[in-house]
Amino acid sequence: MKRVLLIPDLPVERWPSMERYALRLWQHLPQEAPDLAYALAAPVRGLVASEPAARRQSEEQPVAHPTSFGFELMRYGQRYVRYPARIRARRADLYHVLDHSYAHLGRSARRAPVVVTVHDLLPQITVRRRPLHFRHHLRNLLLRRVLAALREARAWIVATEWLRGELATWLGRDEDIHVVPYGVDDAFFDEADAGREAMRDRLGIPPEAYVVLHVGSAVDRKNLPAVIEGTAGLRGRGVPAWLLQVGGRLNAKHLSLLQSMGISDRVTQLPEAPESDLRAAYRAADVLLFPSHYEGFGLPLLEAMASGLPVITSGAGALGEVAGDAAVVVPSRDPERYVEALVALAQDSARAADLRERGRARARGFSWAETARRTAQVYRSLVGT
Repeated sequence: MKRVLLIPDLPVERWPSMERYALRLWQHLPQEAPDLAYALAAPVRGLVASEPAARRQSEEQPVAHPTSFGFELMRYGQRYVRYPARIRARRADLYHVLDHSYAHLGRSARRAPVVVTVHDLLPQITVRRRPLHFRHHLRNLLLRRVLAALREARAWIVATEWLRGELATWLGRDEDIHVVPYGVDDAFFDEADAGREAMRDRLGIPPEAYVVLHVGSAVDRKNLPAVIEGTAGLRGRGVPAWLLQVGGRLNAKHLSLLQSMGISDRVTQLPEAPESDLRAAYRAADVLLFPSHYEGFGLPLLEAMASGLPVITSGAGALGEVAGDAAVVVPSRDPERYVEALVALAQDSARAADLRERGRARARGFSWAETARRTAQVYRSLVGT
């Protein structure tokens, strides 16, 4: 039986979307493709771990502040020194690097085919920016090494046709790029009205509030200012709006904008939330606002749709492809356009109900079991089974 080594991100990264992708493949591949044997190069335990003991172990690990230079050095040491040594000690017939940020690990494979899942091309975009500090020079030096290794892979997996085109342009070839969409967990489809009330009560959100949800980090490309201004704009139009942000850490500029908009006391943030809280957040909200400038997929769109939550998005990158006709797409960087979309949705219950129905139907077309089946097909094409 051919052996496949799955290479996830290290737990120190604490990237929920990457954790979820790795964990779901690890769970579904043995069921959907039992003709292959699988091993995991590193544990996947963190915000998406379903086992309470594993989650506690992750939470008990002392971690430096993620924005400190000391944290970066520690992470680089694990990612570029210790982890490659661990991979070199493993034997497999195929190596699957589950995140392009770790593509350099493919060079530690023992002459076996290497597959890399490319979630976006942000590293290539990042290295083109002018470095301002020593830490940026160091980051770019390491990223160039990652990108060079990414070109050397035997095959690549992407989640959207849009990203396939972007990657093919960068590589200068379109062979061996396989489109395998992500899935959405069945648990997001579970309806629980009590969960909505309980989550709002726990977070101190008034029952009458119209909750604008954003899920993801607070980096620049996520366009948090549009989310803040959209929420404030709703309140300015007489809607009792409340902002719920899950997964990010608001910076000084965000906090200043909240204050200037007069909604500092109308925002709740969960920088890190286990999956049970994430699912509850979707149920507690009234709309997901996802105005990113760049996304290779946009998993929160599917999760929101599965949860019966209407979606407003920018459509940037692959977001339009993922959303289809089941979301309101605002192809603009003008915050006022998002305010208009939010107000229109808040005042049109029939439109909201239609989006909820369309969203659930669209989300049901994405499953992790299908992701695993199609991923295994890529493996078989390379190892000859």
